Amino acid sequence: MVTIKELLAYFETIAPAALAEEYDNVGLLVEGETEQIETVVLALDADEQTVCDAHSAGAQLIVTHHPVMFRPVNRLTEAEGGTRTLRRLLQKGIGLFAMHTNFDSAEGGLCDVFLDAFGEYSERCSFDGGREGIGRIGTLKAPCALQVLLERARKAYSPEFPLHYVGDDMSTVSRIAVCNGGGSDLLYDAAGLGADVYISGDFKHHHARFAYENKVNLIQIDHYDAEIAFCTLMQKRLGETFGDRLQVLIAKHEHSPWRFF
Repeated sequence: MVTIKELLAYFETIAPAALAEEYDNVGLLVEGETEQIETVVLALDADEQTVCDAHSAGAQLIVTHHPVMFRPVNRLTEAEGGTRTLRRLLQKGIGLFAMHTNFDSAEGGLCDVFLDAFGEYSERCSFDGGREGIGRIGTLKAPCALQVLLERARKAYSPEFPLHYVGDDMSTVSRIAVCNGGGSDLLYDAAGLGADVYISGDFKHHHARFAYENKVNLIQIDHYDAEIAFCTLMQKRLGETFGDRLQVLIAKHEHSPWRFF
């Protein structure tokens, strides 16, 4: 058993709230009924099912990557999924903690994990040039063809479905820029930093046109697929830190909302 104060202090060390983007909403979003935490459930997104499963498992806290609340909540009714989730949390007395863009930006966070999937690097940094901050860019120790990166991307993140990309399969890639999740608008930053390829998700047509017209290779990874690793990564870290003092579970029902026809 650990206290909520211990957990909050630990979360701040691995993903300081100050690293979150201005639009974000991170930290303890819903306070639970107890300060003693025996079981934590991890999820990319929390919904009603997550809360019910957490309650059945005897959990006192849910830790997610994506916050339930991005905008002010004006009413807690059954009319909308997000507010139903909040109602269930309050009814069950379960707390909710979110670490989002602060965990993306932190050293060893999701941006670093995402970059690691595509090779080994002689040098790497955030888009701001440091070890922390949004986005990552690195120089491959062994440059390769774009086709090789596409194969790595499919194996790591999309084994069952086709990948969308822009570029010449046989072009040589040395400098890779990434941002897990919905980093589409950082394409222009990646291009300005001299990236041969930018890998992220949630691109629109004008992003693809920019990449095509400016000869920047582009690989799109589904937002869910790029970030669901949050759960296994946090399960490992919490286990290493708290051992048998804390039971750490991963939400079992979670899957991408997208389907393919």
